Amino acid sequence: RRLRVSPLQTYVLKAMGNTCAAPIITNEMNMQVGLPPQKKANSPCVAMIYYSTYGHVKQLAEEIKRGVEETGVSVDLFQVPETLNPDALKALSAADKPADVMVLDRSFLTQLPQYDGLMLGMPTRFGMMAAQMKAFFDGTGGLWQSGALAGKLAATFVSTGTQQGGQETTHFTALTQLVHHGMVYVPLGYQAGGDGQFDLSEIHGVSPWGASTLAGADGSRQPSQLELKCASKHGQVFGNAVKRTLAPAPNRKFKVAVIYYSMYGHVKKLADEIAASMKEDGLTVDLFQVPELLGADVLKAMGAPPKTSDPIMDHAKTKTLADYDGFVFGIPTRFGSAAAQMKAFFDGTGQLWQTGALAGKLCATFTSTGTANGGQESTHMTTLTNMVHHGMIYVPLGYQAGGEGQFDMTELHGGSPWGASTFAGADGSRQPSKMEMNIAKKQGKVFAAKVKQMCK
Repeated sequence: RRLRVSPLQTYVLKAMGNTCAAPIITNEMNMQVGLPPQKKANSPCVAMIYYSTYGHVKQLAEEIKRGVEETGVSVDLFQVPETLNPDALKALSAADKPADVMVLDRSFLTQLPQYDGLMLGMPTRFGMMAAQMKAFFDGTGGLWQSGALAGKLAATFVSTGTQQGGQETTHFTALTQLVHHGMVYVPLGYQAGGDGQFDLSEIHGVSPWGASTLAGADGSRQPSQLELKCASKHGQVFGNAVKRTLAPAPNRKFKVAVIYYSMYGHVKKLADEIAASMKEDGLTVDLFQVPELLGADVLKAMGAPPKTSDPIMDHAKTKTLADYDGFVFGIPTRFGSAAAQMKAFFDGTGQLWQTGALAGKLCATFTSTGTANGGQESTHMTTLTNMVHHGMIYVPLGYQAGGEGQFDMTELHGGSPWGASTFAGADGSRQPSKMEMNIAKKQGKVFAAKVKQMCK
């Protein structure tokens, strides 16, 4: 799955591998204690990688590790290198680094593809991950170039100083790194509801994105029993997902629904290409359009063509969604997020959320925008919250369509690490290009392969 890149891109990536594979640590700073990294876990196995200033993320990591191991999956625990010098850490009253946890140095990054999944723990800084974790991600350029992590499972857990101070956005913003690698995101959803996730009688962390805790402004608050219990559940959810990737495939047909809204036909064209691609790979694929919210007079005034003959996924049909193995959602943008018609569809799945009927189902997204960079990424990203709340497993395209033109700079085209896309033009006159259709076809192949791997 090696990406096809130009000589200039190869030069830049080599530079990334040489300078960004790990934070630069001077002899003075290189005082962090810890064990040298080595792969100890046997498959099925997970690498749990974290940074912790005061020990909160480490406590979550240990509890999540126990949860993963309860499912029969082995775990290797790593801390990322520190980037602050000892004087800065002392001024912050930071906890001592654990001497019994391996330090994930630059040389070991090439071993990460040997794991079946990665769980990533990060404290928040201003609503996003700390620089130490960002330095770790920035050092994975060589793995990105080779596509070595594409298709691997990933999950996140966090710690924040305050309530609503990054409990969601730290996960949310970290997801871009995973998507660019083409890693499959496994959220917690509300699968820890029985462990206190819905509890409103006490202050606690934990979100649909994953386990979390609250450290307090001075770092004195420790993870509560409720938070640790939910962390263990998060580990169990992830461990079971990892096991799905390795279990023998059943002798049955896999069933996927492509659900879309299309006003001018652009999303419909992508939907047909993705559906045909999955059918070629042996999946049963049903196409549905969501109900229209605009009146006939409004649609006529907007120059919208007649609707297609695809069946309508009305509210009565949403109960059938539990019968599918996965979903690919086609979403035109409105102001950088999903059109109201698609949002109304998701809003109508409340009963499925209540019963957890879609938790663990696979999903993916594709989009259409009127302008370049006018929702090509944010439409996927902002719509993902609906799937995360359901506990659905998100399968991005990553750069696995590099051979289909994803890296091409000779023409304007859609297609992002999140998924296939096209440009409609401000007046809707531009049609999906051949390159965009090829990228859509590749997304169908990527999603079909993951469905066949994980759906038992």
